[in-house]
Amino acid sequence: MGKYFASMKKLFMNDLLLFARWALLVAISFSATTRSVAATTIDGSARYAYGANIGWFDWRGDANNGAVIGEYVCSGCIYSANVGWINLGSGAPADGIYYQNLASTDFGVNQDGLGNLRGYAWGQNIGWIAFEGNGAPKVDLLTGQFTGYAWSANCGWISLSNATAYVQTDSIQEGSLATNGLPTAWLLQNFGTTAVNPNADPDSDGASNAQEYLAGTNPNDANSNLRITSATYAPGGTLTTLTWNTAPTRYYYIQKELKLNLSWVDSGIGLISSTGPTTSLTFSDTNAPIHFFRIQAVRPLIP
Repeated sequence: MGKYFASMKKLFMNDLLLFARWALLVAISFSATTRSVAATTIDGSARYAYGANIGWFDWRGDANNGAVIGEYVCSGCIYSANVGWINLGSGAPADGIYYQNLASTDFGVNQDGLGNLRGYAWGQNIGWIAFEGNGAPKVDLLTGQFTGYAWSANCGWISLSNATAYVQTDSIQEGSLATNGLPTAWLLQNFGTTAVNPNADPDSDGASNAQEYLAGTNPNDANSNLRITSATYAPGGTLTTLTWNTAPTRYYYIQKELKLNLSWVDSGIGLISSTGPTTSLTFSDTNAPIHFFRIQAVRPLIP
């Protein structure tokens, strides 16, 4: 899973005298190679939606042609024994980012980065199926489980999760990657072209384009980057409050280290969701003469 880190250093002499000094550590793991993925992302044991008027829908289909949940768009097909195949989209929207759903050649279900599923699927035997706000169809970016409903004018509501069964995706795919290794949709959304240097820093905020993608921040806004903005400590250093910049499409871990030798370990707090443009957290930790912390940004469900 792609990661981006922001770090800081705290130094204190004793329980009565505490000196804090900042340091920024950026570490990145990034591969420019396209990895091989399964044809469908849907879990084999959590694959069924249900329509009271039409019966079960299998989101995994025959595995080779099943649904694929992407970072920007969905693709592949759902299968219903009663109505046949239902197409979620080609995976190649006309603008390279999202389906516009304004033409029969550019339709499909989008995923907005927050898990909301919006747009139209098409069944040859039943027509359009709408994924819209009234049904609030959504995929949980931590668990992959679906909730909400899709609507068919010919078949009524289709439940994506109920007491009997639910749909779950095991992963969210990045979609097509440009030759520089970054997702095509992200590049087009932020630069209007794929001819972008992943190591460049156009907004001069200290984070490269590749790092901005992994952190979910805006590569063209110097105020949008992953960094710790403040830290406070109780006497003795056992109680710490960190505040850092956050993005709504990312989750975070706090990692710690007693010596700056890159042997980082998880703080034990677990995955932290964004609470807005910045997130603050107060936590206790073992007293030590020198202690380091860093923030790890995580792209949910992306391998």
